[in-house]
Amino acid sequence: MFENLKNNFDFYIRSFTKFSRKNYSGNPDNIESKYLFDILDKYFPMDDKENVSVLDIGSKNWAYVKGEYDFFSRYCNFLKLDGVEIDAYRMNSDFYSRYEIAQFYIKNLDNVRYYPDNLLNINDQYDYIIWILPFVTPYPLLRWGLPEKFFMPEELLEHAYKLLNKQMLIINQGVDEAQIQKKMLEVLCIKYKDLGVIKSNILEFKNDRYGFLIQKQTGF
Repeated sequence: MFENLKNNFDFYIRSFTKFSRKNYSGNPDNIESKYLFDILDKYFPMDDKENVSVLDIGSKNWAYVKGEYDFFSRYCNFLKLDGVEIDAYRMNSDFYSRYEIAQFYIKNLDNVRYYPDNLLNINDQYDYIIWILPFVTPYPLLRWGLPEKFFMPEELLEHAYKLLNKQMLIINQGVDEAQIQKKMLEVLCIKYKDLGVIKSNILEFKNDRYGFLIQKQTGF
């Protein structure tokens, strides 16, 4: 209870003040971008399209955005790429906020927008959705500093599915979270393909990551 009260207070303060240092600089071709490009290349089937719209849910500081941008740009003439992060004004120890860092990573990418907002406030339609490590149990959400009121995994998943036109990739951490995610998809009657363990030589994690591919229009 104390942790939730603290998170509520901290979240209100940072959302209200929106404090951040300016002029963050980093490397757009970082290992996170390369990892995500590799994962999408292996597990996300694509056909060439004229126009493509993509939503990244839970973008954090979106340090990996170039990996997404480069991957989807290969398959279309025009790419619209949006990211949404509910806790965009959380600060690192160097006093750069996620929002400020994300602005650096998207500044040279055309038609890319970063929304410091709740997913439930996003109402555009998207051909493709990427969702990495959604909160499917309360403990990680609280440990990340978010108020418990934002723990609504089924409501968020249902809303994301309403925004989807074609395919969504969800990646979970650990077998327990993957099992919870699978049950949630089944409760909501969302058809999916279980991709099993998601592997890449570029980055390895202590806990295996598991993937689910959702295709809205046709079967697999």
